[in-house]
Amino acid sequence: MFSLKGEYIIQLPGDVLRIALPLLIYFVLMFVVSFYLAFKLKADYEKSATLAFTAASNNFELAIAVAVAVFGINSGAAFAAVIGPLVEVPVLISLVNLSFYFKRHYFDAAS
Repeated sequence: MFSLKGEYIIQLPGDVLRIALPLLIYFVLMFVVSFYLAFKLKADYEKSATLAFTAASNNFELAIAVAVAVFGINSGAAFAAVIGPLVEVPVLISLVNLSFYFKRHYFDAAS
């Protein structure tokens, strides 16, 4: 699927940005809000981090399968579903650093 859509990703950078930017905002917002709520509910760091990463991540494997089955492999929905993991993985890896920052400043300080 990724190799089939690779050419479109190069040819349509504007479309990629229109899909990627809201996803980026979604991942970061869900992560921060979930982490904050867990912290306010007095969850420890391990539970807070687990909750935040679970809330921020998506099931793009399922989204790709549904998009292809319902709309076809050449549809815009399939293209959008392919962009999701390409954005999700680096963003969640970056959020690991934010998680460590929260641990140092909010959880270790409370101990």
